[in-house]
Amino acid sequence: MEDQFLKLKIDRSHPINFGYKNDKIALFRNTRQFIQPNKKSYNNPIQYTNNPLLSGYISKENLKELKNTVPFVAQRLGSGRVIVFTDNTNFRAFWYGTNKLLMNAIFFGKLM
Repeated sequence: MEDQFLKLKIDRSHPINFGYKNDKIALFRNTRQFIQPNKKSYNNPIQYTNNPLLSGYISKENLKELKNTVPFVAQRLGSGRVIVFTDNTNFRAFWYGTNKLLMNAIFFGKLM
């Protein structure tokens, strides 16, 4: 999978998306990790759209697998929480629009 910029829809009421003003964001992606969305919509605060490719190359097979998946999961583990991103939201400070996601995960992790 090559590098792409992909379109995602976000739920701005979820703590991970605090500070975003639009209901869509672009994310830099260069992995083959795919996470299926949870049945509860609140657990899918960031989700790839049905037509996510904004720029770059992606094979038809990977595009089909990527559609409507999620790049973020928050789960309880013992007395703590694990917050997972399939992509590096701060990759070489290349794409500043997603830095908030990491900061929100750190500051608001207890709310997720």
